[in-house]
Amino acid sequence: MFYSNAHTHSTWCDGKDTLEDMAQAAIDLGFTDLGFTCHSPALFDPSCLGVQNEVAYQAALCELKEKLAGKLNISLGLEWDYYSADPIAGYDYTVGSVHYFPPRQGIFRSVDESPESLMRTLDEWYQGDKMQLVQDYYDTVVKHIQRNRSKIVGHFDLITKFNEKNPWLDEDSSEYQGIALKALNDIVDIIQTYDGMVEINTGAISRNWRTTPYPNPFLLKQLKERECPIIITSDSHETTTLTCHFPETVELLKSIGFTETMQLKDGIFQPISFD
Repeated sequence: MFYSNAHTHSTWCDGKDTLEDMAQAAIDLGFTDLGFTCHSPALFDPSCLGVQNEVAYQAALCELKEKLAGKLNISLGLEWDYYSADPIAGYDYTVGSVHYFPPRQGIFRSVDESPESLMRTLDEWYQGDKMQLVQDYYDTVVKHIQRNRSKIVGHFDLITKFNEKNPWLDEDSSEYQGIALKALNDIVDIIQTYDGMVEINTGAISRNWRTTPYPNPFLLKQLKERECPIIITSDSHETTTLTCHFPETVELLKSIGFTETMQLKDGIFQPISFD
């Protein structure tokens, strides 16, 4: 049973549907809870500016929370990018994500805007050195969680978003896996000090870039080995994708040996058994 989705977007940022429409879709699915996680402000990225008024966003969520009391628990979240300013107080939790490479001369390049922009960055900023680009990305993810201690680690290997349809990186290579596993182990070490969790994110499936969730199965196996708490989310930007690929993801996780995931239920994150 899926009680919630803790990583969702709305028209307050780059989502397609309003808070109210997303909430109604959640109620129709039988959810007990819904966590909204608008993108943090990113004035340096005209293609995804994020929430421009955090006070008004929180007020709208509080109003919706009150309106739906008894029908659906609303949690106030934020998808906090490493390069955004610190959020205002008042959020129930944050999803810690990295969407940009370390900037150069004040210029930001997106990790996940398009295959073309990614390859342009690889060529122009890294002179084709794939592993240095990969290293910079994962180093930033670790720094983000180390510094900001987000409750949820967002789409850990976002760097591979386009790789299935536009192959550029050998995800089976020992060099790539060594970098990714080192970063993941560092992340697990950090979040185990404050009850954090890693999300299993199906967002790229709904956007037709992947047929499997983030992270890659070799990373899922390491999460299982480390007994790290995980949460299934769909990074949903519209009402129709709130449970995108959830049943299939449960089967994948069971095949690796997981028996439960964390879920947002009755206003708190708690372990829910697959049985």
